[in-house]
Amino acid sequence: MNPGELKQSELGLFDEPEEVVLNNAQKAAVEHLDGPALVVAGAGTGKTRVITQRIAHLIGIGKAEPQEILALTFTEKAAREMAERLYDQIGWRSYQVAVLTFNAFGSELLGRYASHIGRSVSGGLLNDTQKALLLQQNIERVELSYYGPHSNIFEFLIGVVDYIGRLQNAGIGSAQYTKYASGLKPGAEMHPQDIAEQQDLAKLYELYEQLKEESGTYDFNDQLLLPLKILQQRKNLALRLSKQYKYVLVDEYQDTNKLQDDLLRSFITKEGNLFAVGDDDQAIYGFRGAEIGNILNFVDHFNVEKPLALTENYRSGQEILDSAYRLIKHNDPNRLESKLGINKKLSSSKKGSSIEFKLFESPTDELSGIAEEVQLRVEEGVEPKDIAVLSATHAPLKQLAKMLKSRNIPFALSTQVNIFEQPELKQLWYLLEWLGNKADDESISHVLISKFTGLKAEEVRKLLQQRDIDNENLEDALRKAAQSDEGLEHVVQKVDEWRAWSLEYPVSQLAYRLVFKTGLSDSLIEAAKKDDRIIRVFEDLVQLLTQMQDYETVAKDNSLVGYLKSFPKPPTIEVQEPVGDEGGVQLLTVHASKGLEFSRVYLVGCTQRSWSRGRDSGWQIPEELRRDSDFGPEHELRRLMYVAVTRAKDDIQLSASALSAGGVRQTVSPFIDELFGDLKFKMGKQSTDKPAIEKVLTKIQRIYPLAGYNNTKKLPFEDSDGWLNLTVGELASYDFCPYDFYLEKVLGIKQPFGAQLAFGSAIHGAIESYYDSILRGERPVEEEVIQRLDELWSDRGYPTKKAAQQARKSAHEAVHKFVAREAKSDRQVLGSEVPIKIEIPEAKLRIRGRLDAYFKTPEGIELRDFKTGRKTDPESLSRTAKSSIQLRTYAMAFEEMTGKKVDQVVLDYVVSGVEGGARLTPKIIQNHRDKLVAIAEGVRSREFKPKPSNVHECAAIKYFGDVQDFEGYEVSDA
Repeated sequence: MNPGELKQSELGLFDEPEEVVLNNAQKAAVEHLDGPALVVAGAGTGKTRVITQRIAHLIGIGKAEPQEILALTFTEKAAREMAERLYDQIGWRSYQVAVLTFNAFGSELLGRYASHIGRSVSGGLLNDTQKALLLQQNIERVELSYYGPHSNIFEFLIGVVDYIGRLQNAGIGSAQYTKYASGLKPGAEMHPQDIAEQQDLAKLYELYEQLKEESGTYDFNDQLLLPLKILQQRKNLALRLSKQYKYVLVDEYQDTNKLQDDLLRSFITKEGNLFAVGDDDQAIYGFRGAEIGNILNFVDHFNVEKPLALTENYRSGQEILDSAYRLIKHNDPNRLESKLGINKKLSSSKKGSSIEFKLFESPTDELSGIAEEVQLRVEEGVEPKDIAVLSATHAPLKQLAKMLKSRNIPFALSTQVNIFEQPELKQLWYLLEWLGNKADDESISHVLISKFTGLKAEEVRKLLQQRDIDNENLEDALRKAAQSDEGLEHVVQKVDEWRAWSLEYPVSQLAYRLVFKTGLSDSLIEAAKKDDRIIRVFEDLVQLLTQMQDYETVAKDNSLVGYLKSFPKPPTIEVQEPVGDEGGVQLLTVHASKGLEFSRVYLVGCTQRSWSRGRDSGWQIPEELRRDSDFGPEHELRRLMYVAVTRAKDDIQLSASALSAGGVRQTVSPFIDELFGDLKFKMGKQSTDKPAIEKVLTKIQRIYPLAGYNNTKKLPFEDSDGWLNLTVGELASYDFCPYDFYLEKVLGIKQPFGAQLAFGSAIHGAIESYYDSILRGERPVEEEVIQRLDELWSDRGYPTKKAAQQARKSAHEAVHKFVAREAKSDRQVLGSEVPIKIEIPEAKLRIRGRLDAYFKTPEGIELRDFKTGRKTDPESLSRTAKSSIQLRTYAMAFEEMTGKKVDQVVLDYVVSGVEGGARLTPKIIQNHRDKLVAIAEGVRSREFKPKPSNVHECAAIKYFGDVQDFEGYEVSDA
């Protein structure tokens, strides 16, 4: 040993290997030496353990050096986990083993061997945005006969590159596709326009390949396609690679596509040391291009002496495994068990597990029932993270998340959101449009009141008013006003400086400077101390800057002007946004749950509709070019349910609803019958001995859909600090009838969307469009207001088509009268659909709402609340306006928010054309504040007794007679 040299053990590089006990089948797989091997590893049988132990064994007995072993898998996460397990077993030598994803392996080959076929890859890897932009920049190079000019060419080309990707996955190159398209002849099954479409797609595919070669770029699939081409053309390199990697191990072989399978075959002989581990029963990624035929035909291609099967399950109870086996047997004979004559029936030493099925009346009932059961499990001590709710689709999980949240049950859900839902990024986009001379006055107004300039809303309103007077655009009005206003002059100077930047810098650098060189980032960082959302703003900003840089790599014009030409509207940039608590109940699609395990699993939505393949979207690969390995959609869907069931360790409950959300009767998936076989469903009977309030709910649900049931101490609208968050309408609802408020806001029983609500909503939208035109400085046109009414109109809730037509005619007449009346009015509208927010600290009450409109009149400020009823007595309406909780609250909030006194409040019945106004004195406003405090106290004290009147028959009275006969109204502990 040289002086100063330390032993590797002293460096901590030789940790004690992990002691791993293998069963007989696992041991046989690990100790397999030479030649190809297929290990059929059922769910929960320890396949990753077998792979890592085999690598350690090969190194341990001297069959291979670490650098002579290649282990391939599909995701970075899976590769990382495999490398970590390998480190536990062999220490530092694991770093010398190539544990890679297929694409990382292909990328490595591409970097080493691309020059051998004269292919440059210096341009880098293209993402989907860059692919579409590359085509867009060069679309004039092809003459399309079927696809003419597109209003949004970028979105069209995004679809094209997605289709090309699926062709690549299926091993269909541009030359093969062009040959197919050029050989098409018109006939009974092929219209001339269908042929023209296929030939256009072939031209775009050829152009795409040419552009990549010319620019030295490549895409995700090229990371495998080009190495395959290299190894097929340069057999010396294939031989070199086979000598480098003496042993190749592949995880999840059932998920390989044709491209991946062909790449392996290009350098591994039929007698080579390819160790494939997988399970055909868990092949669920056909929609991504995975071909189950690769594993089904593995033994036929490679000279496998004897396939091995792992059947000892370490996850689930035997009852669960038996049901899963009953289900998957219906895929015979297209399974390895049947094809190879092996036994794949899983066995477990764990007894006492359970599997049951429950049928609910409606989807809402189903999710409510699941939420209630989850709550019971958590209250019994089950860790939330040990519970999973799975679904074939994402939609039910979002609904369930709301129900769990209302019960204060932690949950974890990941959902896709567009970055431009963040107001700060939307404002940045408006600013970019302004600097690129693409913005309208509304967009510029957004920028002016944002942190970019910091103008107050009142200042912007004055600019808009001056713009209208001078009949000019908003920027011109701003520049004119700046001549006599130092603050506005500073804004103009900023805009001029930023516009100069837009001519000097590429668009990504411009956007970066607009955030980080203007002081905006400092204010956002300060805001992040109080609002965690701001952290996501910065994360999403990175996504936008990355997208802009992607654009610049292929753009002929990387300036702001060029960028806005390619993206006339904000690009769709979606990010995965985790919702809830990482340690909460896991809400997952079945696809996302693969590889995971949970103590208790709920599989919702087990209907035939949910477990059938939906309508295919986009272009479909022609049948003539497909590989003949498709066994029908039910084959993969059955495997998907098999995966779902085998996620459960102790218990799984499957469920469905007898009716769809629209009330249409639906059938349970036939997979349920296959799961249970001759066994009877464990239906989980509901108790018939319900307390009074439960009986109430059961009856009321016939009229009101039950959206959620909250029986916790904390109210659904109550913050952890005790503050109540209610709308103006909800406060009025409590005052009108506390019990109705209780049904809707505490229990979540909402009245269905009816004809009256639809009628009012459409008219309100038309009125809003009328005032919006005025506020934009335009002259309202009645035809456009009527058009807006029709856009918002819904026939839903009307008993007959004729009744809906009569109602629409009445709405048209009301809007016509409204427009004619307003044209003669001397009121000046100052705001429409104005958000109202106010806090009453002494009641710990936060109130929000939306004021229909407010005006400047000769007498002062006037607030209006539009109604679509048919009241005709002005004096009665005036009294109602004076006592209206909504109008009093709006007036109080308006005065506190603006510092301006409200002169009059008005109830405006636009259908009957009658209105009633009232003046609210300071004493009335103070009394009203005291009343709101009392309402908050009543809500917080759970005072929800029915309050019938001669104009109201509350639900409790309607269904159960006199209040004295209703014992269930005392619900203060709800």
